[in-house]
Amino acid sequence: MAAGASLLLLAAPQEGTALGVLLAVGTVQLALVLPWSVALGVRGYVGAALIGAGAAAAADLLVWRTVDDGAEGGGSIPLAVGAGLGPLAAVLALACVLSFIHQLTRRPPRRDVTDSLGGVSLLAVSVVAPSMYVLLFWLPDGPALLDTCVAAIGAAVVTGHLVDLLVPYPRIVEGVPRGLLGFVLGTGAAMLVAVRRAQVDGLVEQLGAVILGGVLGGLACLIAIGASYAAAERRGVILAQGVVQGVLPFALGAPVGYLMSILVGGQ
Repeated sequence: MAAGASLLLLAAPQEGTALGVLLAVGTVQLALVLPWSVALGVRGYVGAALIGAGAAAAADLLVWRTVDDGAEGGGSIPLAVGAGLGPLAAVLALACVLSFIHQLTRRPPRRDVTDSLGGVSLLAVSVVAPSMYVLLFWLPDGPALLDTCVAAIGAAVVTGHLVDLLVPYPRIVEGVPRGLLGFVLGTGAAMLVAVRRAQVDGLVEQLGAVILGGVLGGLACLIAIGASYAAAERRGVILAQGVVQGVLPFALGAPVGYLMSILVGGQ
């Protein structure tokens, strides 16, 4: 699943249009909304799915209108990109309020209210975060930066999973088949892929690509390991858990990729 998400997001920048990126982001968001509750045992499936889908749609619409208005108005696209962060925060705030209302309106007996509230809130964050890939696309050299970020995350997740499938040692925690070796090799793979995808010659630029790949790779591996923790502790559907584990690092890695592209890339 991680490889599929990586290929989907990598194909989007090659199209050269923000619409392609938006469609790829929407697919990633949908892949989180549908299996989320059955994967993590979050009670109130319909309400959680509606909140997640609504948050994703609102975030995508606001981001699209922000960059579209910046382009049509003859303004600066980078300024429009920066202005798109505020509406995303508003979407998250509204989603958190709706999460509380969702728990209050559940039919009694209301079991696992705290767990369900946390699960729905995390879902909202996870589906709003990928919208920042659209903002990243509109930065100067945005398509190349998006390609590098997604490739680094994909390399980290796929390498980490493959290593843990074969040699899940030394175990980070008992009961979860994830090891320190997978984390180290996954992060290293992300750094290598970032340098190759960035296609830069200067030493400073190569160092920036290494830093970008290392941060994103390490984060992606940590998120994947955390998702494995949740899968081991929850009695969810195995197939749904596999989808969430494969897609979640790409979703939560989007804000960090955007920030690192600005800091390291000097955007």
